[in-house]
Amino acid sequence: MESIISPSNHFVLLFIVLGAAAFGIYSEHKKWFGKLSGILVTMISMSILSMVGFVPVASNPKVNVAVYDMVFTYFIPIAIPLLLFSSNIAKIVRESGKLLVAYLIGAVGVILGSFVAFWIINLGPQAGNTAGVIAATLIGGSVNFVAAAEILNFSTNPLFTATIAVDNLVSNMYTLFLFLVPSLLFLSRFFVKTKKENQEEVLIVKGEETSPITFERIAVSVFIAALIAGLGKWISPFLESLIHTELNLSILIITVFAVVAANVFPKSLKALENTAFSIGLWMMYVFLAVIGASTNLKEIFHIGPAVLAFYAIILLFHFVFLLATAKLFKLDVYEVVIASAANVMGPSVAAPMAASMGQKKLVTPGILVGILGYVIGTFIGVWLAMFLS
Repeated sequence: MESIISPSNHFVLLFIVLGAAAFGIYSEHKKWFGKLSGILVTMISMSILSMVGFVPVASNPKVNVAVYDMVFTYFIPIAIPLLLFSSNIAKIVRESGKLLVAYLIGAVGVILGSFVAFWIINLGPQAGNTAGVIAATLIGGSVNFVAAAEILNFSTNPLFTATIAVDNLVSNMYTLFLFLVPSLLFLSRFFVKTKKENQEEVLIVKGEETSPITFERIAVSVFIAALIAGLGKWISPFLESLIHTELNLSILIITVFAVVAANVFPKSLKALENTAFSIGLWMMYVFLAVIGASTNLKEIFHIGPAVLAFYAIILLFHFVFLLATAKLFKLDVYEVVIASAANVMGPSVAAPMAASMGQKKLVTPGILVGILGYVIGTFIGVWLAMFLS
C-alpha cells in the first residue's frame, strides 16, 4: 500500500519527522502525557502515522526514502560525539567518591542480571542483542541504547521498539520506588549509617557557571562532532575487514574518538558541553522518530510481556546486588539510591534526586557518574550481546 505522503516528497517528510521530534520534546516539557518520556511520544507518533499509511514505512525494503536514509546515515554518528563532550574521565574519578563505587557495583549488577534474564526468558534468536541494548541503557542511557542497537544491526527489529516501550514504563516505576527506599525501615539493615557530610550545601564557584548556547558554540560543536564522525566512518571499514566482523564498528570507533577528545582537550570542550549536548539530544530524537516509522505496534503488544519480564529480572538483580554489597563498601541508603538512579535513568534524574533528598554533596557526583555511563554503556552492551549471541 502506498503512503499518502510519497517517499519522494522530501520536504514534507522532513517536516513530519522534525515535527514528531519537536512534539515529543515539547510534550515532555509540558507534562502532557504525565511521566511518559518524550522519546516514546515521538516514536509512537511516527509509528501511528506509518501504520495508517500517512508516511512511508521505514522498514520496507522495497521503498527508498531519502529523508529516512539521511537521518540514519548522519544523525547518530554526529550526535554521539556531541553527547560525549563532557566525558572527562579524570574528573569523574577524582570528584565522584563513594558514588562512583556504588555506580560501578550497580553496573556489575546489571551485567549479572542480564545473564540471569537470558537464561530464564527465551526471546528467540535476538535475546542476546536484547540483553545487550538493555544493559547499555541501564548502565548508560538512551544514547547507549541507540548506539548499541546500531552497532548490532538491531535498530529495525520489533524487539528494539518493544524494549524502548518497556524501558519507559519500568524505569519510571523504578524511579518512584527509589524515592521510597529511604523510608522503608526493613531495608535499613543493609546500609551503613547515613553520612551527614553529604547533606552540606555545595557552594557554586564563580566562573564555573554553565556556558550559554551561542551561535559560535553551535558552529564549533557541530564541526568537531562531524570531524570525529568522519574519522570514525573512514577507519571502520579497514578495522571491520581486518578482524572479519559483520558488526557496524563505526559507532564504536566514533565513541572511542569522542571520549579521547573529551579527555585530551577537556578545557577546550568544557565551554561547548551545554551547546553540544542540546544539539546531540535533538538529533537523537529525530533519529528515533524515523525508528518509530519502522515500528509495528501489533508486534510490540505481542512480544512486550516477555521483554517486560526480561527487563524486570535485570532490574531486580541490579538492586538486590547493590543491597547485598552496600555494607561491604560502606554505602549509605542515599548513595545506593542515587547511584542506582544514575544507572537506570542517567544524570538528569540522579542529580535532582540527590537535591530533593537533601544530599547536596551528591548532586555533582550524580551528574559525573551518569556521564561515565554514557562512556562505558555502549561498550559493555555490545560485549554482552556478542557474548550471549
